[in-house]
Amino acid sequence: MDVGFYSRGGAYPLNTRFEMLAELGYDAANLTLWSEPAWADLPALGETAGRHGLDVASIYLTVDVAAPDGSEWNRALDAIGSVEATRTVELALLNEQATPSDPAGDGDACRFLDAALARARSNEVRLLLYPHTFAWMERPSDAVRLASRYGAADLGITFAAFHWYAADGNDLPGTLESVAPYLGMVNTNGSRPQSGSYFPATIEPVGEGEFDNFHLLGLLREIGYTGPLGVQSYGIGGDPFVHFGRSLAAVRQIEERLDRHPDWVRLRDDHI
Repeated sequence: MDVGFYSRGGAYPLNTRFEMLAELGYDAANLTLWSEPAWADLPALGETAGRHGLDVASIYLTVDVAAPDGSEWNRALDAIGSVEATRTVELALLNEQATPSDPAGDGDACRFLDAALARARSNEVRLLLYPHTFAWMERPSDAVRLASRYGAADLGITFAAFHWYAADGNDLPGTLESVAPYLGMVNTNGSRPQSGSYFPATIEPVGEGEFDNFHLLGLLREIGYTGPLGVQSYGIGGDPFVHFGRSLAAVRQIEERLDRHPDWVRLRDDHI
């Protein structure tokens, strides 16, 4: 995810990000629409990616579903209905009037999703619900509850490993089985629990921390997932060329090991 190109010092320009990713061997990139400079990048997204031989995996939007009269709604709907660079839009849903995971917010969410899906169909894009720590739609189960109202053909889900791990972190096999019918994208990273910080877990390059990415990638194979795999990189900091390179190398090494030893994936119930 492009959030790894941001730090306290600023953000790398879109062209530089894509040039780095292409040189490292990535197939695609995304655009997180979380600031005015990011929104300004949207018109050039497809051309810039194409110049470096990259696909655009998605654009990512955050929407407060309890504020239908706000400009945020209209801006999000306009982007869904007009984006040309990608066929996938990821949506993190907030609700300032409801607590995380509260089904009482479903009505507000569905009012937004009804409008968003109409725009998505007209532009031939697919919407993916993106559970996010501390958001109203915080857990994969929240996304499944919403997506089941519409059907997988219309509304899919992104499995963001960090946000599952930070919010819950329990029963990875069962969680993946539940989202499997809707699964349109996955992103992952290294992670370990932490205290005294905004998030209850760290975001690190793949292969570092306590979170087991070998287990995750093996389970994804078992449920038949063959879609995009992205790298979560928010707040890692430092040299993005280095940490994106480390993550990609770790994923490739895991995939090669899974080819040789697919039976290594299963864990027994014996926790520390």
